[in-house]
Amino acid sequence: MLRGAWFSSPMGALVRKEFLETWRDKRALWTAVSFSLIFPVMLFAFTTYMVKQSTEEPTRMAFLGGDRVPLLAERLSDDQFQVEVLSEGKPRELLESGYDLVLELSEDFVEDYVSLRSAKVYLYLDSADIASGRAQGRLQERLGKLQQLVVSQRLSARGVAQQLLSPWNLQVRDVSTPSSRGAIILAAVPGLLILTLFVASLATSVDTSAGERERLSLETLLLQPLPGWQLVAAKVLAVASMGWMGALLALAALVSLMPMMPLAELGIQQAATVGSALGMGLLLLPLALLVAVVQILLALRSNSFKDAQTQLSILQIAPAMLLVVLDVSGVQLESGVWQLVPLVAQQQWLKALLVGDPIFLPLVLAGSLVSLLMAVFAVALGARALRRERLLNTG
Repeated sequence: MLRGAWFSSPMGALVRKEFLETWRDKRALWTAVSFSLIFPVMLFAFTTYMVKQSTEEPTRMAFLGGDRVPLLAERLSDDQFQVEVLSEGKPRELLESGYDLVLELSEDFVEDYVSLRSAKVYLYLDSADIASGRAQGRLQERLGKLQQLVVSQRLSARGVAQQLLSPWNLQVRDVSTPSSRGAIILAAVPGLLILTLFVASLATSVDTSAGERERLSLETLLLQPLPGWQLVAAKVLAVASMGWMGALLALAALVSLMPMMPLAELGIQQAATVGSALGMGLLLLPLALLVAVVQILLALRSNSFKDAQTQLSILQIAPAMLLVVLDVSGVQLESGVWQLVPLVAQQQWLKALLVGDPIFLPLVLAGSLVSLLMAVFAVALGARALRRERLLNTG
């Protein structure tokens, strides 16, 4: 009864009108849906690629003339670098038959090597093949170590200390683990979810503000006996619903694809579940309202529809860059004050839920309340802006 009375009230009719116009806009709906599905698919592809890189098949190399220097072929070969010594063959045909590289010794290689001259070695590869490019780097690394060994032996045979030519010995030791490398992937998910929220609501926010002003339908709404805050609030709810839907769709796609991602091979034991995804969706709702009202206010301040699109396009990039800078700079965000800052708070909460860490509920409620209060304040600013006559100037 009460619900029917509310829908028949002026505010209820206005909200219904804004929602119908928002969800009937196929262009805005298609933009929101397509972008929401892009990043989970890209994350799935990137994760699969990383695992494939770490567990890729060994490199195959044909060694023409390797029977003359069997020690070189033995030193180059290991589990990840298979060397097959061949007495003859054409490099192009060998590459086409499945070899990643072809190494060929010059006819006078042995004589030049014994005479301490620079012996010629020819490397054949297909630069259009990604696997061939990686194999080249592996081979050059191995040949570089062997070359350094031969130089050291020749210097020692002539009574020259090797240390004279090597003032230091740099040894690189990577202490990263598969888990730490895999965590980099999941660290990008909160920022991408927030960016999805911005992008999904962009087209709708521009159309419902600057677009209606240019079509003169906003003037008709302003002539109705409705408070300005109701008009702004109705538009904010409609725009926020589109942005929130985009974020929820991205979360659903992420949860659906995660069981198929090889996260265990990267050492990641915990990932988003249905329960944590629902929690992340609820945490994004206050931010969706705040983003919607900010986008509408900026669009109303613009001079034209195209100007509004330009301004909001910059706006949607700025928060993502801010979150990236905070991650890269290593700023410590353990203080509870950060939990009250919109965008930063949501990023920290999403990170915690994504990896299964607990979140402090009172701070979550306080941070969400701050976002809601900022949205309410922005709605009041919007209602005040609607009373200005120059708002309807589309010049």
